[in-house]
Amino acid sequence: MGNLIKGHWAGLSVVGLLVAAQAQAAPLIPAGVPGQINPSLQRNQQEQIQRQREIEERARRIEVPALQGEIAPSQELPSGDESFVLQGIHFNPSVFIDQARLQALASDYVGRSISFKDINELLRKINAIYESAGQLTARAVVPPQSISNGVLSIVLVEAKIDSLGWQKAPEYVDEAFYRERIEVTPGETLDSPALMAAISRFNSTSPGPQVSASLVPGQGFGTTRVDLQAFEPDPWQWSVFLNNYGSEGTGREQYGGSLTWFSPTGVADALNAVVVATSGSEYGSLRYSRPINRHNGVVYFEAGTNTMSIEKGPFAALNIEGDSTSYGLGYDQPWWVDKNWTLLGGIAYSHQTSESTIDGLLLSEVDIDDVILKGQVEYRDGPWYGRYEQRLRQASADNAVNGEGDSYQLLNGVGYLSRDIQTDYQLVSRLSWQFATDTESLPSALLYQFGGISSVRGYEPGVIASPQGITLNTEAYWRFNDNLQPFVFFDYGRAMELGTNDIDLMSVGVGLNFAWGRHVSLSLVAANTLKDVTPDQDSGQVLAQLIIR
Repeated sequence: MGNLIKGHWAGLSVVGLLVAAQAQAAPLIPAGVPGQINPSLQRNQQEQIQRQREIEERARRIEVPALQGEIAPSQELPSGDESFVLQGIHFNPSVFIDQARLQALASDYVGRSISFKDINELLRKINAIYESAGQLTARAVVPPQSISNGVLSIVLVEAKIDSLGWQKAPEYVDEAFYRERIEVTPGETLDSPALMAAISRFNSTSPGPQVSASLVPGQGFGTTRVDLQAFEPDPWQWSVFLNNYGSEGTGREQYGGSLTWFSPTGVADALNAVVVATSGSEYGSLRYSRPINRHNGVVYFEAGTNTMSIEKGPFAALNIEGDSTSYGLGYDQPWWVDKNWTLLGGIAYSHQTSESTIDGLLLSEVDIDDVILKGQVEYRDGPWYGRYEQRLRQASADNAVNGEGDSYQLLNGVGYLSRDIQTDYQLVSRLSWQFATDTESLPSALLYQFGGISSVRGYEPGVIASPQGITLNTEAYWRFNDNLQPFVFFDYGRAMELGTNDIDLMSVGVGLNFAWGRHVSLSLVAANTLKDVTPDQDSGQVLAQLIIR
């Protein structure tokens, strides 16, 4: 227990005595010490909720088909009893099939008696090669000709791009943004798989818009026109909400909202603002993100601030107040994309300052600089969606109260896995964990939190914060209809390196998601705890949130 408080609240003798007294009475740690007193942890709770929402929205995202169009029809020569002997078969040069392979196919039809039925068979074999390679606009045909010298000419029609147009032009993103990322050059032979791969890559890595292409006949023989169709988010997206996701100390009832301005400069960038408030706290954040290269690498800048005061609970009489500010910037780059997998790497830097006072006297003032290396893998295939993100962090902390400073190395991982079962059921699992190399003096702002709607739901937010920990959530959903989605869940958490024995947290419960059209949604969760981890702990809690968007 001493290790949990040491280094976090140096100089706070009153709180230290309270903790020591309760630790002697029972092996359970006092409720909410780190989570409700330190303003940085409150900000981290809000960011964790937002991050989980972003992952869930990404999992539900439906990617539009990359290419829409019918396979070019195959030619059928009229059947007849006439037979003839060919001395050779000539093919014009092909972009997709080498001459050696073509002549190997043709050799079976040279030097023996054949009919038009055999020629149709050869055409089908060649066209099957095109189809297996995904070349939708390439076909082998036999033009009208005289075979006086015994040589048959087969023309390989591999469509050239006539022009690039728009079936539905983009409204909020400049056309140049799409053309830079999806290269279509008039006059070149259309490579259907390459075009599909480029569009699929764009849709998989796009920060918002998606594209689909249609192939239509061009103006000349053997040409095709590529028509693009853009699917873009609304330029303004907003929501307001009311919930009871807060803590006892600063107020359980939260209200707030978010506002997103999509593509303010015409390059699929986004400006997002979030505000959340309770009776004893205020939180606000601002984030701007912008794609900067043709592979949708995104640079972002974010800043946030929050204030808090303890109004209820065992520490209300101490008149504890705090504030925290942060800013950061980062860069995320997709490195490899195929039909099912996306690999992404990133680097980020953040700075945060948190300050706490007791009766107006400075309790703590900590500055933390954090450098983060990130790797992320995403998998999507039919009913399956999976994602895992690994972070390596190098944090430097300076305490202005005692003049101490140190560096810390942390590993953080976040995983998500979902599986649709037919059309009515879904299984979801979430994993989160943290490992710290120095568990004795880790600043409270870097601790791993437990409790709340995005953690072990039966417990209050910030009920425990530890240097190392792991959380596992499993959920089973039933899509009763388009409006109702009941679910059951089990949450498990393990807080480690607290200076005492590791502590297990477990809760089970039921929930209901209700949607009234596109603009109103209600979420209800009833969670029951299976283990007591604090004195006088409630047996569970009912959480509710109303969102209007």
